[in-house]
Amino acid sequence: MDFRTDFERFNEKYPVKSMRINGLTFHYRLGGNGEKTVVLLIGGLGISDAFYKHFTEFASRFTVLTFDYPYETCRNAVLADGIAALIQELRLRHVYLVGQSYGGLIAQVIAKRHPEIVSGLVLSNTGCLDSDMGDEAKAFLLQMVNGLKKTVRLVKAVPMPLLKRILFKRIVREFTQCEPDARKYLTDLFDHVFNKITRRHELNMCRLMIDLENELERTKPVFTYLDKRVLLLLSDDDHTFGEPVKQALIGTMTNPVVNTGIGGRHLALLLNADAYIRTVAEFINSVA
Repeated sequence: MDFRTDFERFNEKYPVKSMRINGLTFHYRLGGNGEKTVVLLIGGLGISDAFYKHFTEFASRFTVLTFDYPYETCRNAVLADGIAALIQELRLRHVYLVGQSYGGLIAQVIAKRHPEIVSGLVLSNTGCLDSDMGDEAKAFLLQMVNGLKKTVRLVKAVPMPLLKRILFKRIVREFTQCEPDARKYLTDLFDHVFNKITRRHELNMCRLMIDLENELERTKPVFTYLDKRVLLLLSDDDHTFGEPVKQALIGTMTNPVVNTGIGGRHLALLLNADAYIRTVAEFINSVA
């Protein structure tokens, strides 16, 4: 089935709803009826439609919530509190935060600030926010933050259509090893996602990621309540955050399950979606 037809059916079954809470406007989708809840937290693109296949599959097993990140704040603490309030307002229980890249980082902020709502974490190809991480890991993370500050200047200066074409071509290059049908499907998916990105959206996502510098604090003792309730999917072939940051993240969590075998670099959750979905579902089902 082609992307357009598939997504239209998804959109009809799980329409977007809106809720304003704590000064933030969430455009969200909610589906499934499982006892456990999966909250899908998208990465730096910030457009949750990229997760629609994952949403559909998880909805056959769990209750599923996902959303685009609201524009009204560029502070991760405010965003985390808003997400927690949304989860509570929707009366969701047994919540597992499933975050990719930036989604894994905001998941850590939520889990740190709102342990009362979090039953487990699944963090894939993401970073660490523990201030006790080694100097090499901290330098790598801060280098990424400084790069994002340059990106903000770029987003302000470059015409948005041109900038989106450059970013789109960069992502599509990741699909060269896929079979032709899969390559076309993924290309159409990201064409849809990029059509939804605006300058305001891109600037806000950059500023949220820059603000992560303010979330660096000693978190290892904070996460002890998640003993054996954390799955880390850290692809061997993904070097986005660097090996020192990966090891710091592993060390921050208490008895995490670590899986490094799902290949596909930073887009492993899309390039190997079946393996990703199966691994996440098995982990969540295994946690009492």
